[in-house]
Amino acid sequence: MRIAPPALPRSRLLLLTLASCAPVAQGAQELTEMSLDQLLDIPVVSASRFEQKSSETPSTVSVVTQDDIRQYGWRTLGEVLRSLRGFYVHYDRGYEYVGTRGFARPQDFNTRVLLLVDGHRMNDAVYDTAYIGTDSIIDLDLVDHIEVIRGPGSSIYGSNALFGVINVVTRTAEQVNGVEVGARLSSHSTVEGRATLGTRFENGASLLASISGMNGTGPDLFFPEFDSPQTNNGQTSHTDYTRQGRFFARLSQEGLSLTTAASRRNKGMPNGGFGGAFDDRGHSQIDTQAYVDLHYTRNLTAATELSGRAFVADYTYSMPGLYGTPPVRNYDEAHGSWYGAEMKLVSALTARNKLVAGLEHQRNRIQRLTNRDEPDVINFDDRRQSERSGAFVQNDFQWTSDLKLSLGARYDWMSHQAGQLSPRLGAVYRSSAQTVWKVQYGSSFRAPNSYESNYGFPGTQRANPDLRPETIKTWEGGVEHYLDSQTRLLATAYMYRLDKLIDQISESRTGPLQYVNSGKTRAHGIELEAERLWRNGVRLRTSLDLQHAHDNRGNDLSNSPRTSAKMNLSVPLPWMSLRLGTEGQWLAGRRTDSGRVPSYGIANLTLLRPMAGDGWEWSASLYNVFDNRFYDPAAYDPGVPSRDRFAQDGRTFRVRAVYHF
Repeated sequence: MRIAPPALPRSRLLLLTLASCAPVAQGAQELTEMSLDQLLDIPVVSASRFEQKSSETPSTVSVVTQDDIRQYGWRTLGEVLRSLRGFYVHYDRGYEYVGTRGFARPQDFNTRVLLLVDGHRMNDAVYDTAYIGTDSIIDLDLVDHIEVIRGPGSSIYGSNALFGVINVVTRTAEQVNGVEVGARLSSHSTVEGRATLGTRFENGASLLASISGMNGTGPDLFFPEFDSPQTNNGQTSHTDYTRQGRFFARLSQEGLSLTTAASRRNKGMPNGGFGGAFDDRGHSQIDTQAYVDLHYTRNLTAATELSGRAFVADYTYSMPGLYGTPPVRNYDEAHGSWYGAEMKLVSALTARNKLVAGLEHQRNRIQRLTNRDEPDVINFDDRRQSERSGAFVQNDFQWTSDLKLSLGARYDWMSHQAGQLSPRLGAVYRSSAQTVWKVQYGSSFRAPNSYESNYGFPGTQRANPDLRPETIKTWEGGVEHYLDSQTRLLATAYMYRLDKLIDQISESRTGPLQYVNSGKTRAHGIELEAERLWRNGVRLRTSLDLQHAHDNRGNDLSNSPRTSAKMNLSVPLPWMSLRLGTEGQWLAGRRTDSGRVPSYGIANLTLLRPMAGDGWEWSASLYNVFDNRFYDPAAYDPGVPSRDRFAQDGRTFRVRAVYHF
């Protein structure tokens, strides 16, 4: 496997310089009292749907804390994932899309990872999208930590958990304990604000409530595919705007919690996609999400816990744009509304056995896709209903004091599809106090969503009601070793086989698109990571991913890098308890639909003054420090067939202030 050298020497020089100075930094006494294994082995819930240390699950797990988010200035969940081994993200000026282990189809809508918020399923009922950008329903300032579980997850979660599960765990009212007011100012006239309340009442109930908003004009952009006098020579301004609002509230008491959340984002669409008029400020993508979740947990005995959840959720999408000659305002729209319930039992049957079993049901009462022209011309109107149910069981058995086995399976029933059985087998072996070995085999699936199966527009896209679920079989093994209490090494090797891949194709370069079960995909790779915590509070994490994903003809997949490397370094400074956080990312070149985007490297810097006794916290971040120009692959667009890439942002900044009282 060939590893190409970084193409941007200035980025590499900065990363090496900062890494070399790590051992001499001073300060940050708050970290010196903890060893690295204490910091990293945070209990997680989403790996097996009950609380356990990350070292005790066969899956490879990363936990990102609120401290990490603040230290590195991450603005979206996508930026968090971009920093982790095995993940990469691409952006089309509308949405952020996650890739993992060499797999990210340019026309996918984040359907192959499952996104949870406090255990509540967030993938919508129309597109099955996991929203990880500015369209996310949760403000990152409201996050306590994020659990990222790699590998197959359908054995306990069902559809969409092909490559992993991401669980966003929000802060509690007790953690906020008062009122927080935050403000952020960023490049391109972007302003954000947030107000959060956390309080506990005399009767023991607690309330967490938060509201936030964002408004930004976006950068001036140039699209070479529109470089003609008729389309403003490819120049566009004030069309990449973002307007967003979020609300979150949770009332809790004695195992019972009621949560509601809602968001709305209006994102300008500057790229003139699918035949839309270029430089049209009215061309945008509007997403709204909302849900209400009632969750109850009760200990039946000292060793048995029963929990239940009931929920209702709603999602709408609208894309207004000008099309045709003379131009007509067109609206492409979707509406999903669903409700459901689940029950879960966790029991320590014996001192060596821990069992988790559960049932889930979801009814999608509205799955509607429409396309219309003003004032009242209906081009397409598809209305559906569907259901899905699942039953799962998993048993973790401590075979010896050093060896634990995990065996589980789930069966899913879905409307208009065959049932799916998803088994998983794993083992965790502790060969010494410093070394843990893990192996895992699992089978997962993803059912076609309503959009892939049912959307059709004459001349642009054809429906395919005969789509079948895609399935993946994954084998992986890894080792985690501590050289000492402050140094950790990790290596994971994996191989997967994806069958009946749901992919969007066109029979000709100008013909309509259609989702089909296109065939098989194979991949193998290695993930390497090293992490070090110095006594003076300096923390360094580096990772290297080597991977190869190809189709059944042996061709490399598009948007699939062979290599990526990452570095995160947090350095305490001797003034005002400041910390300097820097991250560097390098991604190898990727094949596009008709060419190849080059490799790139970027570096980001954040200066953080943590919350102090005066109630203030502030930070300043600089992204893409060297203003490097880089690109992400674009999905094939019959309206702009010459386009195979999107230019990404140059140097940008953000300043952030939070006051707690």
